[in-house]
Amino acid sequence: MKHLKIYAIGMLYAKWMLKNKLFYVYLTLFMPFSILIPFYFITSKSGRPFIAVGTIVFTLLSNSLVTACQDLATDKLLKRIAVLLSKPISSAEYFLGQLFSNALQTFPAVAVVVIVLSLVGILQICSVPLLTLGLLLGWYLSTAIGYALAIALSSSDYNTVVIVSNVVSFILVFLAPIYYPPTYLPKPIRTFALILPSLHVANIVGMASDVSYGLDLINSIIYLLILAGTLTVIITKKMKIKDLY
Repeated sequence: MKHLKIYAIGMLYAKWMLKNKLFYVYLTLFMPFSILIPFYFITSKSGRPFIAVGTIVFTLLSNSLVTACQDLATDKLLKRIAVLLSKPISSAEYFLGQLFSNALQTFPAVAVVVIVLSLVGILQICSVPLLTLGLLLGWYLSTAIGYALAIALSSSDYNTVVIVSNVVSFILVFLAPIYYPPTYLPKPIRTFALILPSLHVANIVGMASDVSYGLDLINSIIYLLILAGTLTVIITKKMKIKDLY
């Protein structure tokens, strides 16, 4: 019964993708490739694998983080949360349903990007298991960040939530050295960049593709796991659905 609740919640949020296929393609694929193409032509051959990894991370974060945050904001705006609260649904089931929906919306786009980059020869996947680990960690952490943002901004209006979620996504993508090696940055800025989880996601994806960001793989994995675990505790234990709305 619990699994059916999670499935129902997931499909409730993912159905727009099934009904608006062209719009989904525009949102999830046009933006990453619109950045990739100019970067590809102005970057040297040695730097193009970094562009490929950056495109993957951008696709992952821009879909999962922003979607998670805006789904909760839409609940509040449309009063859809009242329907969920009238059912025996726990905070954990609600969160798992959101994760399922987010995965349905995120991974098809990420898979297409990875396949295209591999087919055109920009990216060479050396370890599928490591790539999968990086994508899963990046997706879950991004979704959790989006969910946590929505909780923190639960008293704000919808437009504020949308703006903040996009700004955070922008910071994680374009202020982190994922389209180029961290060594390109001055040391003080490089130290700040190490705090951004997107760099560690790029490091894992890069390691799986023989692209070196100069960071230790185990440290990146541990750092992401700690962040993911911390956010999970905050989301599932400290906050209740009824308190958000």
